[in-house]
Amino acid sequence: MVSRKKQIAELKARGEPTVVVGSHLTVITHPDGRTELLWDDEQLLKEVREAIASVEKPAKKPRKKKSA
Repeated sequence: MVSRKKQIAELKARGEPTVVVGSHLTVITHPDGRTELLWDDEQLLKEVREAIASVEKPAKKPRKKKSA
């Protein structure tokens, strides 16, 4: 299987389709109206994990009971 970067480079070199590259998604629009989406799964997963971590509260430690 051809890597994402190699596919993008080949398409840009031909000059045929319009290529829009994002952080985890590349959109390729061909002259005939066909659209291809190339996902970078690792980058997407990294961004989702960072977003989840940014909104999660740290776990609270249980309080120790005072002994009488």
